[in-house]
Amino acid sequence: MTVIWIVIGVVLVAAVLLTVLEVQNRRRARRLAHLERADPRIADQARHDAEAQAAMTEGLSKAAHQGISGAGGPIG
Repeated sequence: MTVIWIVIGVVLVAAVLLTVLEVQNRRRARRLAHLERADPRIADQARHDAEAQAAMTEGLSKAAHQGISGAGGPIG
């Protein structure tokens, strides 16, 4: 009989936990409803800008330190 009460208790705790999480999710959704959807083009542009800046930095680094790749020309 004890096992049955333990199983019932576990099921009730799980149901309460799921209910609380769902209520919090609905409250959060309601609080954030006034925000507009993010434009995916903004993230694409930011990624493109970061990659361009990284490439520029790498190029400047290799040009300044000739021994790294030979991109700066022969060592004189």
